[in-house]
Amino acid sequence: MLALLLISGGRSEDMWVLLGLCLYVVVPLLVLLLLLWHQRCTGDTSDVYDPTPVRRQAMLNLGVVTYALCLVVLSVLEAPPLYCWAGATFLGGAAAVWGINRFWKISIHATGAGGAAALVTLAEASGWPLALGLPVVVGWARWEREAHTGAQLVAGTLLGALVAWVCREIVL
Repeated sequence: MLALLLISGGRSEDMWVLLGLCLYVVVPLLVLLLLLWHQRCTGDTSDVYDPTPVRRQAMLNLGVVTYALCLVVLSVLEAPPLYCWAGATFLGGAAAVWGINRFWKISIHATGAGGAAALVTLAEASGWPLALGLPVVVGWARWEREAHTGAQLVAGTLLGALVAWVCREIVL
């Protein structure tokens, strides 16, 4: 994929979309799978969806590093500003949750959903009203798992939206 992007000279919108999906969906998924594999090999039975505070902080460390490296790739390849804005939002959200998590458990899932909804809405992408339902669905799922309180979910959603807005002001 990276080779195709370089060959196309970075002009193909489809290549940027594919690269963005690889960097911000496939790479984090692979990191999570490696974490689960390591957990299984070591006999760790903690719940990855509602981990202990120590495990949660380690996962957030991995997330921040992963998102930072992905943003570096986008920057080096001179990605269009919208992609850098999205990457900065993912990194900013993960970093903010990483910091807050040291004192209070905030929902990173709600932060991601709030950030994604804000990105789509602020970019005025087609179908943006549908994006506003994402934090509701994600929040409901986390609530049903009893992984978070309502305050943690609302705070995460608002944090994600705020990070997206701030990153837009900085990047665009």
